Amino acid sequence: MKALKFVVLLAGVLTFINGGMVRAELTPIEIWNNFNSLGTHGWSFNSTTTLSNPERYFAPSNAAFVPDLSAYHANARGSAPNSFLSFCIEPNVGSVRVAGTAKLNFSGGNSTRVSSDDKAISVGTAFLYQQFATGAFGTSLYNYTNSTQRSSDYSSLLGVLRSLMVPNGTLNWSNKFLGYLLTINSDQNYWTAIYDPGQRYNEIGDYAVFVMNISNSNGTGEYQDFLYIAKADYGHSNGEVPEPAMILLWTLGSIGTLGVRQYRKRVRQS
Repeated sequence: MKALKFVVLLAGVLTFINGGMVRAELTPIEIWNNFNSLGTHGWSFNSTTTLSNPERYFAPSNAAFVPDLSAYHANARGSAPNSFLSFCIEPNVGSVRVAGTAKLNFSGGNSTRVSSDDKAISVGTAFLYQQFATGAFGTSLYNYTNSTQRSSDYSSLLGVLRSLMVPNGTLNWSNKFLGYLLTINSDQNYWTAIYDPGQRYNEIGDYAVFVMNISNSNGTGEYQDFLYIAKADYGHSNGEVPEPAMILLWTLGSIGTLGVRQYRKRVRQS
């Protein structure tokens, strides 16, 4: 009986814990809704660049409005608290705003920048930003610590991110970042296809990448477009995390097995 009670207790604990794990992240739609509700006109931020970090970083201008930054590696964080690094995927924008509001763009199965062409993120754009933001790049691709190399890598990656927007610009597949894509999937058309944040891609994993449309503090006058990433719940269709119901079934099976053993033991003793 002690063994049976232990299994029942353990099953309850595992089911409770696992139930929380399954909903630890938000769905892409929930990420989009939550981010855009951070303030009257979306998320309020201050942004800047530093000599050591050529990427622009964004930090909350109001401590009450902080986006989810759990997807960002330490190398992809800014020097300010609760800040993250990003790339301006809008070319020819002139001066970049240092303060304003931001909203995520997610409509019709893609995420686009606000401009005359409304270009959308491609799978390649999303994957490369996911690699940068999560710190997955090796130093030969993106050197986060050497300021000179970082500046060079930044310029190269920025050009690729913009060129991969759909419809695509000129693509030189001998570029080290584009070549990196081909080592993972040799089909160029795969990387240049429109990326849907609501769909899970094996190469990107449980992350959703969005275009972050930048406006002024009054929420008017779109100026630039940057990238943003968040951990996402895609229903765990890849089977990495079992559902609570499955845990419960396993538990009931174990309890049944123990119960039969206890019954047989009693029969033999009698």
